[in-house]
Amino acid sequence: MRCCGTSRKHRPPRPPGDGRLGHLRPPKLEAPDTYVTIDATSLYSLEIMRTMRSGTTAGSLLSIFHRCRTAMGKRLLRRWLCFPLRDLETINTRQRAVAALVDDQDLRAALATQICDVQDVARIVGRVATARVTPRDVVALGHSIGKIGDLTAVLADQRAFAAALDRAKQLAGPLNPLGETILTRCVDSPPGHLREGGLFRDGIDQPLDEARRLQRDANTWLVEYQQQLIKQTGIPSLKVGYNKVFGYYIEITHRHTEKVPDTFSRKQTLKNAERYVTPKLKEFEHKVTSAQTRAVDREILLFERLCREVAKQAEAIGEFADLVAELDVLLCFAEVSTRHAYVRPAVVPEPVIDIKAGRHPVLDRTLGERFVPNDCVLGASDPMTEPRSDEPETADDPIPSDRATLALITGPNMAGKSTYIRQTALIVLLAHTGCFVPAEAATIGLIDRIFTRIGASDELHAGQSTFMVEMTETANILHHATERSLVILDEIGRGTSTLDGLSLAWAIAETLAQRRCRTLFATHYHELTAVADRLDNVRNLHVSVREWGEQIIFLYRILPGRTDRSYGIHVAKLAGIPPQTVQRASELLDTLVVQSESTPAVVQGGSMAAAPDSRQLSLFTEYVEHPILQQLREVDLTKLSPLEAFDRLRSLCQFITGKSSLDDENSSQTSSSPQE
Repeated sequence: MRCCGTSRKHRPPRPPGDGRLGHLRPPKLEAPDTYVTIDATSLYSLEIMRTMRSGTTAGSLLSIFHRCRTAMGKRLLRRWLCFPLRDLETINTRQRAVAALVDDQDLRAALATQICDVQDVARIVGRVATARVTPRDVVALGHSIGKIGDLTAVLADQRAFAAALDRAKQLAGPLNPLGETILTRCVDSPPGHLREGGLFRDGIDQPLDEARRLQRDANTWLVEYQQQLIKQTGIPSLKVGYNKVFGYYIEITHRHTEKVPDTFSRKQTLKNAERYVTPKLKEFEHKVTSAQTRAVDREILLFERLCREVAKQAEAIGEFADLVAELDVLLCFAEVSTRHAYVRPAVVPEPVIDIKAGRHPVLDRTLGERFVPNDCVLGASDPMTEPRSDEPETADDPIPSDRATLALITGPNMAGKSTYIRQTALIVLLAHTGCFVPAEAATIGLIDRIFTRIGASDELHAGQSTFMVEMTETANILHHATERSLVILDEIGRGTSTLDGLSLAWAIAETLAQRRCRTLFATHYHELTAVADRLDNVRNLHVSVREWGEQIIFLYRILPGRTDRSYGIHVAKLAGIPPQTVQRASELLDTLVVQSESTPAVVQGGSMAAAPDSRQLSLFTEYVEHPILQQLREVDLTKLSPLEAFDRLRSLCQFITGKSSLDDENSSQTSSSPQE
């Protein structure tokens, strides 16, 4: 394996069978019913990883769980939020662990202390396998896996963490020796690379110690060697020195030339002396000058041996990383639940949702006490359900639990419909991850998928308009939603004409109600509230507001019943639309919107006017009879001559083609009656 930052000439050949991807685990086949399916559209619409508008994590569901202490925990948190569980036993196991941490502050503090020092061992072992690891990585790995004993002590006697404790004990066998080996061989403050060495401690390898000793103790050796030569030759003025040009030498004056042994080789002649060299001095010179290179090469060799030992335990290190990541995420869930008063939901197999005083996880953080909680009941007995039109309005006679699977939510813009349906989906999602939820109480039935159709967007690169994208996403829901699914719909049918959109929204609501999947359907089509009168498992909800003069006050409360106003002009005024535009819109609204005792608008001469003596007509239950039918109904064929019948038919044809009016026809008939 190659040490990061070393040259190729310092790297020994790679040992046989040393694969670069040895850290990868074999793939596992996940059963289809292991996780709740959340497609990319729903992840985007619910803003789980990032917000729709800014595209950043700020304001997303992920942003409120920012308390993970390890990189492994942060990655696992993302996976848990995107892949909630469908197995009830596994969900309960996570909930028990979170509950134990919520109830025991000392346990939370002790576990946090041990986890925060664990480095990203999963990435480190990957760099080991791919020969990109640094000395600091290996030392960090040693410190991290050395925490396994402390983790075992923290989890001891904790019934909620019995499975985690067993895993920690099994991993302690292979990992404790490896951790001790790394920490005993390597220094506490390792270098960033091995170009200059300095990773291994003294005393662990004799060749390395010798090379370092030559670097540190060269002068001492020269002094000792000089004294040895003086004794051997009897030349008291003999000197052993060093020159950058000629290297190490033995200098003897001309006076003692005759005493020079035959083993000395002349190297340089000076004015008053001769310089010599011996085989031993040459060997020492070679050792000293190559000591730095040999020390670095030796450390590289030792480092690669150590990396091989790490690679042998890659599987155990990966399991240790999984264990730490799970503990980190569970600790994060517990800390968020404690800080923000989350409660443990009851996850049951029945297809129900019963949330009391639910809160949006993100807005609850940003708005605090200003956020208004709301209940949500689907597929369960709901005492606040609106009475049916054919039944007496008694609070003691709620809709049976097998009926209320679809809620139609009407009300003004900006009043909280979208917040309400999204917070319900997020609470259901968190319950399936094993986390506590922002509510006073919650009972959540297991789901198989979460579907959403929220917002308006197009895909011009694919040739799809806004309405086409809306219908494509809705088609996916209708094809795949089951009675175990949760469906969130917001303003279906708004991308086309009013009648087309209303017809589609009506049919989609009926389809989902017949399929009995739990559905929250927010709409401005007030006519849809009639669906609740036709189907037993549909009920109406509305967002309450209060009018104060020309102003409206949003109460953000979801109540039973229906509404017939959207207050769009009021919202436009709040948004800063110019006053003259708002005033003109109000005038047009008076002519276009038909109230219970108002008049419908007709077109006269290209301008809006009101037709007299009219009333509001239901779109799907009433119709306006064509005037010609009334005229034909008044004709007495027994009293008409053939010519009169022809004149009557001709006048009706002219009316249909627009060449005359019924008033003209009636006047002509009146004027001709004396002639008859």
